[in-house]
Amino acid sequence: MGGRTTHPVTHSGACLPTRPLPSVGAMTGWTEAVLLRAAALGPRVAVTEAAGGATLTYGTLAVRAPLAAQGLRRRGLRPGDPVVVLLRGGCHLPVAGYAVLAAGGVVVSIPGGPAAAGARIMITDRDDADAIAQESNIRQVYSFTGVPGTAGFDSLFGADGPVAPTARLSTARLVAADDVALVAGADLRAYDMVLGAGARLVAAHEPDPAECRRIIAGHGVTLLIDERLRVVPVRAHDRALEANL
Repeated sequence: MGGRTTHPVTHSGACLPTRPLPSVGAMTGWTEAVLLRAAALGPRVAVTEAAGGATLTYGTLAVRAPLAAQGLRRRGLRPGDPVVVLLRGGCHLPVAGYAVLAAGGVVVSIPGGPAAAGARIMITDRDDADAIAQESNIRQVYSFTGVPGTAGFDSLFGADGPVAPTARLSTARLVAADDVALVAGADLRAYDMVLGAGARLVAAHEPDPAECRRIIAGHGVTLLIDERLRVVPVRAHDRALEANL
């Protein structure tokens, strides 16, 4: 692929240099399409963390995930290899998840399980990362938060510079671009549903009903994605809460 490019915008508002999407291995068509759309959306907010208010823009996702994918490939990740991703839902999860997918890897969330057999790489912010790695015979561990014994996730970026493809993704789905979706968990498939639609995702960690109401009101949430990946409009969710009170 090649052709058109766009200028993504950083958190500071500065334009980044552009190049076509790098070749990083066995990226699926869907993963590529999500990242292309992310680049086109630029400074639009993709993820907001309900606790603390940290945000991730689509443009930042479009830059960081392909660069990290290149780093993973340079460090030996092969198409089909499992990569353990142990992160809470929030701004870091989609960057890590799409980096693995863009590199042709398979995201798994349970170290030591059958799906993780043969995994040599883990991305996590857990304090017990070193113990998990030793128990599961994982050789490379990357962290966003500087966990002792791990390498910084940013070390995957190398010196290649950011990239920014542009394209349009138009597919009928249950989430619309103007939706604000609450996701209370770390299932990358839920992030895929929201970010693939170009919508905004509000990430929360196991909120109780009262906290859900506060998040819905404070962020203008229009729908929720539950643990079964069902899309629940806010009005239907409110009726269910009222029925249980």
